[in-house]
Amino acid sequence: MKTKFNNWLIETKTKITRPDKYSNTITTISNHFKKQLNKDIDLYKVSNANDLLRIKDEYFSYDTFFEKNKTGNRMYSRSLDLYIEFLETNRQLINNTISEIEQVKADKQLTTLEKEAIILSRIGQGKFRDDLIELWKGSCVISKFNDSRFLIASHIKPWKKSTNNEKIDKYNGLLLLPTYDKLFDLGFISFDDNGIIIISNSLTNFDKLGIDEAIRIELKDENKIYLQYHRQEIFKK
Repeated sequence: MKTKFNNWLIETKTKITRPDKYSNTITTISNHFKKQLNKDIDLYKVSNANDLLRIKDEYFSYDTFFEKNKTGNRMYSRSLDLYIEFLETNRQLINNTISEIEQVKADKQLTTLEKEAIILSRIGQGKFRDDLIELWKGSCVISKFNDSRFLIASHIKPWKKSTNNEKIDKYNGLLLLPTYDKLFDLGFISFDDNGIIIISNSLTNFDKLGIDEAIRIELKDENKIYLQYHRQEIFKK
């Protein structure tokens, strides 16, 4: 959740020059609860804005933290307010996505394939994408470019070939810049079980696309079964 919060700050609070200061402050407040108040509270495990409001009130009911906030240019209260706003925004996005998906499912004028394509695009902006941002720390797995606004939540085993569980499994996904996403989706590149790139013989002048034979990504063990499918069924040998 910390990565999601930090990326949200980057995307929506462009005047904040050091978003990591705010996301790190939330961690600091959690540590205050644990170490000074003996309360096992991890704010990044709180998903409800109302719950966080109550925690905020409790935190500042202690004189020590109230004074610390005053002398610290109100960094603690500002960080909590931003995190509350993030949680509320996140909840609204989830609700809107669910509502849109239900409308698509009920639309009798759309074919099954059209419905799947639309739903996939909605999910791409929803939980699956958020899970990938969290898993890959908001960075393209190849280039390490870390502005999530430009990254695509790419399925390893294609959506239309996946089971319902596979469609939403974060390990069935990579965060990629658009060029890499297209190359991977069309089977011009893949990765072996060690994360080393495999380049199709059909792809020429690949260096002009930012592709290098030395590229290696850090895989999770759970990615490997999906990449095995990709190599066998999608990759152009």
